Amino acid sequence: MELTRKRSFTDFDRPAHDFRREFKGSVLEKKFAKKQSNKQNVLRLVLDWVLSRGAQQLQKKKQQQSTSTSPFDSIPNEVLYEILNFVNDHSSILSCRAVNRRFHALVDRGYHSDKMPLQLSRLIISGLPRGRGAEMRWIAYETQQTKTISIAQAAIRKPQNFQFNFKRFVIHRLILKDINLTDDFICFLRLQLSSADLSQLSQLTLSKVDFLNANSLTLHCLLAVVGKNLENFEVHDCYNMRPDSITDAHLIQLNAARIRRISIDGVKLCRMGNSLRIGDESLQHFASLKSFPAILLDRCIVTTNTVCDYTQEWFDSVDEGEKRLRSQVVTVKRCVHVKGSAFEAECRKRGLSCRNRRGSGSLTLYNVHEENTHRVFTVALAAALMQENQENDEKPVEILTNKETIPTK
Repeated sequence: MELTRKRSFTDFDRPAHDFRREFKGSVLEKKFAKKQSNKQNVLRLVLDWVLSRGAQQLQKKKQQQSTSTSPFDSIPNEVLYEILNFVNDHSSILSCRAVNRRFHALVDRGYHSDKMPLQLSRLIISGLPRGRGAEMRWIAYETQQTKTISIAQAAIRKPQNFQFNFKRFVIHRLILKDINLTDDFICFLRLQLSSADLSQLSQLTLSKVDFLNANSLTLHCLLAVVGKNLENFEVHDCYNMRPDSITDAHLIQLNAARIRRISIDGVKLCRMGNSLRIGDESLQHFASLKSFPAILLDRCIVTTNTVCDYTQEWFDSVDEGEKRLRSQVVTVKRCVHVKGSAFEAECRKRGLSCRNRRGSGSLTLYNVHEENTHRVFTVALAAALMQENQENDEKPVEILTNKETIPTK
């Protein structure tokens, strides 16, 4: 008896039975097709209803806009702003918000400058890449508002007046950052600031400003507008500067009765070895008016005797109460005419006790005392590189900042 093995696999040589041929045209196919068509019809109906509903609502909005359009609606916001300026009653202006949404937005945003001025904590003006213009950004901490606008270079060359905006501004701090300082830009800025309220302006900061296309009169024109109100004048990390970019004449423009701090640091001149023309005249001017702001001078031409005179005048002029409340610091960095050893010797000649102490790194502070008193006047000196090579006993110093350090040998 022979045993045959059962074939577990189908014979692929034979043509397989195709059930799809039997399904086509059968009752099952017709029944399933009806169910599928019903589902598709329902989805199409829902989609058509949604689209038609949206089209109807859009058409209604267009009709409402077309019917409500009037010549009054085409009036620009600036004209409405001028109209609101004729209203003298503050309560009446607030009642104008009930007219429509547009009036409500105008009143809330403070377009009526004379009635509801906008307190700008900071007005920051920075340059756009490739000299394409400038960017203005104003920040109001009180109302938690901020806004940025870009100004084309053509609008700066032929100054356009943004009086409708600046007329309602009360500026507290003005910051110029990463911008090319030119006469055209200063004329444009003066035109805008002429409409603003500068009575509260307390700070002017120039940070990373390019002085290549500026001359001595460029900064002079700006300080002529804002200098009388400043309490803090800062020039940090500016480059392409010349000796006449900032001089004694510029610092004398500041109001000695209000100025509290002058900081000129991180100066980068076009030529190595040059210094800014800020010398003894500035310190003598403030000392003669009994004004002693905290001063930081970098790469200037002040002398050792003038720094000692400024210190002596502070001890002789400032009353006892102010000396206890306000610490006084004068910093002279990389000025070739000021030497630490000469400063100590000059203080001893004047009967002042001078003690130096080293801080972290190369920091050295000179604490100047009067005899038998606890009043202290702090002077920080930083030697220039040429001075360090000539005198080995000179101590390189850096003021209380991390902007730039002088390497020691």
